[in-house]
Amino acid sequence: MKVSLYLGKYKGIKVFIHWTFSILLLWIIISNSRSGVAIGDTGWSLLFILAIFFCVILHEFGHALTAQKYGIKTKDIILLPIGGLARLEKIPEDPRQELHVALAGPLVNIVIFFLLSIVVYLKGFNVELVEDTHVDGSTILLFLASANLFLALFNLLPAFPMDGGRVLRALLSLRMPRVKATQIAGSIGQFMGISFVFIGLFYNPILVLIGIFIFLGAQAEITHTTQTSILKGFSVQDVLMRKFPIIAFDAPLSKAIEKLLDGQSTHFVVVKDDDPIGTISREEIMRGLKEGNEGTSVEKVANLNPLNLEVYQPLEEAYKLMSTENKKVALVYEENLFLGMIDQENISEFIMVKLALSK
Repeated sequence: MKVSLYLGKYKGIKVFIHWTFSILLLWIIISNSRSGVAIGDTGWSLLFILAIFFCVILHEFGHALTAQKYGIKTKDIILLPIGGLARLEKIPEDPRQELHVALAGPLVNIVIFFLLSIVVYLKGFNVELVEDTHVDGSTILLFLASANLFLALFNLLPAFPMDGGRVLRALLSLRMPRVKATQIAGSIGQFMGISFVFIGLFYNPILVLIGIFIFLGAQAEITHTTQTSILKGFSVQDVLMRKFPIIAFDAPLSKAIEKLLDGQSTHFVVVKDDDPIGTISREEIMRGLKEGNEGTSVEKVANLNPLNLEVYQPLEEAYKLMSTENKKVALVYEENLFLGMIDQENISEFIMVKLALSK
């Protein structure tokens, strides 16, 4: 999260705001300034945007805290100019659990909508305010209530990666295999994405971007679910690489370059007294050369805190763990005996082979 600002945490879940969020605020200030909008009105506009994104954070906490009930951790929540993202450790495979987690976010917005609507009603609702697009002290609560209703309805569209896509998949999964449910929900999402693009070409360019976002999100979900389903029933042992290049921890990077150019391997096991202590990748070698030189010790740029897996560990679990921790390679052990390594590329090749054999 080097490009994000840490805002704090709640229930162990850290919240970050991406630096690009400042561009949105700056754009509002510049646009209002060029349009001759008063400073006070610009202040209300900024407050309105910040209030919306606070509601977005609450929306994401709805997902995260519900997932926490089912023992699923949330790595963090990050706020982007296009919305928020709760990075769950995994999506529940139990249809009912997925349904609850998916609905929790929009339900938060619906609750906020009703609460703000009550406040607006008690203050005295003026019908003319509905036609007023001017954000100030008299309209901000009304607009914020409307924004929360829109967020809830938009997120409930039956298309990945929106919550509605997961709701639809969960409902379908109650009666059919998860993979088939994902394919059906994904296909509906892709159709909706194409429709948005088509309509947007004639009416609103923003709909084109939304359509592309939906289409790609649906395709990514179909691919991911299909791939992980293939891994069921297999263990780390099935993709274990017993032949792999090694390099001494105190060797210079020049030695690593030799090994890199001498074969097709992009990851090496770093050893000390014949015992594995870490890994070093092509990217880490290049970074070491940029920050140092060919004489830099491998130990200074290697990953000395590698991911360790058990040889009989379910392959699906290992794959998710590698993805969650963003590890491209892992060392494999049988109890305390080092056996070899696996990497994400090898797992992808395993998936391709199984897909080819199934056709």
